[in-house]
Amino acid sequence: MLRSLAILAILVLCAGPLASQPAVPLADLGKLRSDSNAGRLQALREILKAHGIPFEVQTFTSDRGEGHNLVAAFGAGSREIVVGAHYDAVKLKDGTLSHGMVDDGAGVIALVRLAEALRGRPLRHRLRIVFFDQEELGLLGSKAFVAALKPADAAVVANVNVDIVAYGDTLVFGGGKGEANGPLVRALQRVCAARRLACIEFSPHFPAGDDRSFDAAGIPNVSIGFGPAADAHQLWLLLNGGKDSGLKEGFAPNLLQNMHSPGDTLEKIDPATIDRTSGLLQDLVLELDSTLDGGSAQGDKRE
Repeated sequence: MLRSLAILAILVLCAGPLASQPAVPLADLGKLRSDSNAGRLQALREILKAHGIPFEVQTFTSDRGEGHNLVAAFGAGSREIVVGAHYDAVKLKDGTLSHGMVDDGAGVIALVRLAEALRGRPLRHRLRIVFFDQEELGLLGSKAFVAALKPADAAVVANVNVDIVAYGDTLVFGGGKGEANGPLVRALQRVCAARRLACIEFSPHFPAGDDRSFDAAGIPNVSIGFGPAADAHQLWLLLNGGKDSGLKEGFAPNLLQNMHSPGDTLEKIDPATIDRTSGLLQDLVLELDSTLDGGSAQGDKRE
């Protein structure tokens, strides 16, 4: 009997998806609360250093001033996977800065946990985890990142954008279309199935995010978010249902009501959703790493 139980335990451990870490405390997320995006940048730098995650600062100039993307790189190869989330928060109508916990502080912390989980793990691809600046000003940080890609750099074969992963257990996703995007979407669907997640594909419309910068450059991309099942379905109807959606005029799901409002606060966050997101991202990166073409080693600069 004991021998049978031991064998069963081994089979379960081997067959299941990559295990996620225990639910993350909200302490790091709370540090991102600031009166300015410069303060959020400094807080993020301190969080990454506290977790021992090496990173590079990529400074860029836009028509809205100087910006700073933070980039953590792992693995090696002539082809790479980019996973990103934006750390800047929107300025509200009264001139104050949103707390930016739902949009997109929770996504930032999910990426910090992803970096912790995959640090030191052998990968066929180079993985770059990017914390984008100036998303709220027109996707300017991701545009600058894509514009700075050079032919000598590793070719980006997939981009995963993480935005609005604060609460709920239903995954919503959308992104680039066409044959080149197929392997990325199918990999996400396999991970969803393995994790037994409810996953809703938004077509043809999905909320705009930093994935659009990669899409404009012809790079396969997908953007993911989480929400309660009812909110996820209502959001799909709002964006894709047209005049037959059944929604009242002016209706907005609770998920949208929290964004760009004074209600985007730490109290809205469910740590289990951040945990769920980081676990899914771990599995997705490893799935892409094993199924997409790899490449030869290439170094990277870190802070």
